[in-house]
Amino acid sequence: MSKTAVLAKLQPLEQESISRGIPILGSKKGAWLLQKIQQVKPQQILELGTANGYSGCIIGSDGAELTTLEVNAIIAEEARQNFKRYGITAQVLTGDAVEMVKRLAAERQEHYDIIFIDFAKNKYITVLENCIRLVKKGGLIIADNITMDGCQDYQEAVLNHPQLKTELIPIRDGLSCSEKI
Repeated sequence: MSKTAVLAKLQPLEQESISRGIPILGSKKGAWLLQKIQQVKPQQILELGTANGYSGCIIGSDGAELTTLEVNAIIAEEARQNFKRYGITAQVLTGDAVEMVKRLAAERQEHYDIIFIDFAKNKYITVLENCIRLVKKGGLIIADNITMDGCQDYQEAVLNHPQLKTELIPIRDGLSCSEKI
């Protein structure tokens, strides 16, 4: 499906999310992220911070197997319904993302093609090393809201990490895209 078609299909969910005050990626960042997904063609994606599933619908739209972590059980259930509605293959796990990522990293190394981080901003730094363990060589760790308060230490870490080659994407409050080298 074309980038325009995917985002057009998600327009009702975007509008509903905005009207309810659910923090979502939005269509500008969504277009950048979708282009990256269509370019990389990932098979396995891990998302930290599901919310109602808007960004998961974007990153899972190319057929990848999506595992997504959400702390709030009520909104996680809403995400499951949205994934079903938009035909996304996703496993929604409920719990603390920091602890869940730590467990995943202990179980499996270099499993994911892409990890998308968009949860509690001040916790980005606490998951970084485990995300590096979980992402495949050549895989991407993408983080949203990179210029917001709480993300400075994360931004500094990914820009200077010896295992990562990072670019900052200046759309709204920013994204970082780090390739594991």
